[in-house]
Amino acid sequence: MLQTYFPYIIRIIVSAVLGLAIGYERELQKKSAGVRDVALITVGATMFTIFALELAAEFTGCDIARIVGYIIASMGFLGSGIIIQRKGDVEGLTTAATLWAMVATGLFCGIGNYVMAVFASVIIYLILKFKHVMKKIEAHNEEKKC
Repeated sequence: MLQTYFPYIIRIIVSAVLGLAIGYERELQKKSAGVRDVALITVGATMFTIFALELAAEFTGCDIARIVGYIIASMGFLGSGIIIQRKGDVEGLTTAATLWAMVATGLFCGIGNYVMAVFASVIIYLILKFKHVMKKIEAHNEEKKC
């Protein structure tokens, strides 16, 4: 019986690892959504995708696209709770966008497309790190001016 579910178990494990990796980066930056949050969102998206696939296999006429659409929309709802505007400054937008992108990673894992899931996670990580690289370059340029 476990043999039947083994591909799904692997999908959930891969999504958890990718979510933990991106969440760890957010945690290091002391952002509001950290390791557990990102991992749970990624795993949740994977589980709902697996659920949609199982439902479609069991019942003809099941619209998987609607389930996927609701996964994405619900993440938008969660992400909106992270975004805060203070005195013309917006905080949490990058974290909300990261969570939204990790839903897509979870969807890739849910359909068993590990290449795209890993590739997307690497790109997300690089985008998150780009800000820190730019700050270092700016600081280095400021030192040269003085």
